[in-house]
Amino acid sequence: MKPKDQFFHPESPSFEKICIFEAPSGCQMKKVPALLIISLCFVLLQTGQAQEIKSDEDSSFLSKKTVFGSRITTPPKIDGILDDPVWDVLPAATHFVQHTPYNGEPPVYETFVQFGYNDVALYVGIFMYDSHPDSIPRELGRRDQIDDLNTDFVSIDILPYNDGLNMYEFKISACGIQGDGKYSAVGQDRNWDAVWESAVHISDSGWSAEVKIPYSALRFPKREEQVWGINIWRNLQRYREYSTWTYIPNDVEEILRYYGELRGIEEIKPPVRLSMTPYLGAYIENHPGSKKWTPFIRGGMDLRYGINQSFTLDMELIPDFGQVQSDDIILNLSPFEVRYNEKRQFFTEGTELFEKCDIFYSRRVGGEPKGYEWVEESLRPDEVITKNPDRTQLINATKISGRNSRGLGLGFFNGMTTNTLATVEDTLTGTTRRISTQPVTNYNVLVVDQNLPNNSYVTFINTNYWIPEWRYCANVTGGETKLTNKRNTLTFLGRLNVSQLFLEHYHPDFGYQSTIAFSRPSGTIRYELENQITDNRYNPNDMGFLEKNNEIRNFGVLSYNIYDPTWKFLRARTEFQIKYYTRYQPFNFMFMDVELNQQALFKNYLEVYGEIAWRPFGYYDYYEPRVNGWFYRRPPSWDGGIELETDSRKWFSVGLESGFFAYSEDHTFSYWVDISPRFRFSDRFSAYISINYSNVINGYGWVETQWDSLNNPTIFFGRRDVTTLNNILNIRYIFNTGMSVNLRIRHYWSKANYLSYYTLNRDGNLIPAAYPENANVNFNAFSLDLQFLWYFAPGSELSLVWKNNILNQGNIPAPNYIDALQETFSSPSANSISIRVLYHLDYIYLKSWFRKKKDSMI
Repeated sequence: MKPKDQFFHPESPSFEKICIFEAPSGCQMKKVPALLIISLCFVLLQTGQAQEIKSDEDSSFLSKKTVFGSRITTPPKIDGILDDPVWDVLPAATHFVQHTPYNGEPPVYETFVQFGYNDVALYVGIFMYDSHPDSIPRELGRRDQIDDLNTDFVSIDILPYNDGLNMYEFKISACGIQGDGKYSAVGQDRNWDAVWESAVHISDSGWSAEVKIPYSALRFPKREEQVWGINIWRNLQRYREYSTWTYIPNDVEEILRYYGELRGIEEIKPPVRLSMTPYLGAYIENHPGSKKWTPFIRGGMDLRYGINQSFTLDMELIPDFGQVQSDDIILNLSPFEVRYNEKRQFFTEGTELFEKCDIFYSRRVGGEPKGYEWVEESLRPDEVITKNPDRTQLINATKISGRNSRGLGLGFFNGMTTNTLATVEDTLTGTTRRISTQPVTNYNVLVVDQNLPNNSYVTFINTNYWIPEWRYCANVTGGETKLTNKRNTLTFLGRLNVSQLFLEHYHPDFGYQSTIAFSRPSGTIRYELENQITDNRYNPNDMGFLEKNNEIRNFGVLSYNIYDPTWKFLRARTEFQIKYYTRYQPFNFMFMDVELNQQALFKNYLEVYGEIAWRPFGYYDYYEPRVNGWFYRRPPSWDGGIELETDSRKWFSVGLESGFFAYSEDHTFSYWVDISPRFRFSDRFSAYISINYSNVINGYGWVETQWDSLNNPTIFFGRRDVTTLNNILNIRYIFNTGMSVNLRIRHYWSKANYLSYYTLNRDGNLIPAAYPENANVNFNAFSLDLQFLWYFAPGSELSLVWKNNILNQGNIPAPNYIDALQETFSSPSANSISIRVLYHLDYIYLKSWFRKKKDSMI
């Protein structure tokens, strides 16, 4: 008899007997100590909160379950079929319970999980009953795309240190797609990829999965017996049901504290974790305005070495990011820098430690040279720019990260870029000269993080940016702690960052940012209060990202949450927010916002979100004038929006967003509409379209600042209509779990048509004025990314990519979208065609292969 036959079938009358309740002990709520005067508000909210605790907390659901793994001598064949003899004798974890939609209820179908291990890996066998296996959705996709697909899946969550904070996730879909990620106190890292094996099989009773997780994919303490935190999640897609082996209340955020334990794994040793991934890439590129195609070859290597059982060294030698997806460039009329997402894998994988205190923005490494804008300003008469690289060349990047058995986490990052040079030419003599826009630069990040009880932590982090030739150093130091009580009803977050800028012959510049926040992270009624102070000298932007300083932010939110199905809702949230902003120096009022929003998921899986906000005293905007001490007074305003998203399980689904922003006094009005249909033509073929249209009518904004001989500014503003249309088409075809092709096309058009001009007065008001130039803008950005990807071996891939990019900007707005599109395609484009091969080499595998080769020769 197979193990799966030993359990109750979901349709059996005896199935309801699986769940038996027992009252746990030790459920007394601890008294929350008073912290500052503001804590009085919390005490009032805490009163009566005991009645919000689910009655299920008196059940055995909250008792942590334990499952035992057994040592095996003959590992199973990873084919997805649980017919190996080993599965007949291993104990199993069962009695799953729903997480959503009916938290605490038995699931529609039962699941069982078994664990075996040897000196090399952990083996997991999972069987998921389903009386209608032909109805199991199995949409294909790429690795790590499981959450976006219409498919059943199962997830194995492992916490090797059983600390409630750091977790590895291994996810398998019903068609065999893999997904993995890491979770920590700062969130999730979906870009983390491990090398592991899995297979699935559909049978008459449901579907099964077999998984082999090598110890080289995990970091765990060196102990005689391992005690790992564990939980298994099953997604039954057609019922939108999530069930878990260990019960997790649906009204909490810190879910890892409820995980069960995997015991019985004894006398295993952390393996030698050494792997190399050499790559070779061939490129042919054509730059705008050039008729020649330039071929070249790039090669390099990624190295990963386990220093010990806790810490890992990752090194990238001669990195190549030529195949990274193009940025979605926009027309930026605001006074703030646009923050683009990091897409380079080395900087997105395993960097969760470096995200503490929010002072490291990885795109600064290998980003725009510090002196990029200086080149044009330094031109001599008759000189033109012939070359000005907008990216510094990264020579190498190294990071060390990990956590030991005592919960101490360490992280170290170092990167170095080479000297970046611009070239200018004298048009009369033909001579050229070079201008250094950024000499050799070193980037360092150091993090020390200690886990504390109750999913709490304390962190120290330092970033250091150093240009030796310029004698310039930017140093930012941060400290952060998060403290949560045992009942998970009160959380305190405290943070202090200090920036230090040093330049030879100049006095050092120091600044700071502090954050204090209290919140209730669980329960029907939740709240959060936060105060953040950023002084006028705080500047982390050499390695971090900060839009603006010299600001004090106060934020409060109170929400009422419905977690269990009620009437026509599966869940809902009503939230009330207040924001109050002032300047740091001088201490001047900026604005106050009052906002009410509502989110609801209906039983037909229509998701709705709506919000309305009021700014009753207007906005004293100290940033739009772009001159220190000046401000522009915007009148009181209203804004609101609504979002709708239909059931993604259907072959056609759509998202719709719309909103507005209105100033009644100056007749400024803006609105936007976003429609995003998704078509799933088959389990292999899908298309996604996003159409975003926005229009600003009678908007006011900065145009230019002119300075007189006494250094007094004249700040020009303009009244303008700004129209923007952003279209994205994404087409995907999946051949199998390892081979796919993806096409992404984006066209962005934005135009600003100025109607009248003004100068800004010191009282924040505008005075009509004549402006001698044409400030109109017509901006087009086009990008095409076509990628063929083939995972031909574990951790190894071949990719063929074509990238086409067009940027066009002028001062004659196109009358309509068709003309804008024609103008775009008549502009010079940049093209890149590349093929790259990465091959993963693992020390353990190579050692085993050479041993077998040697034995065969004897």
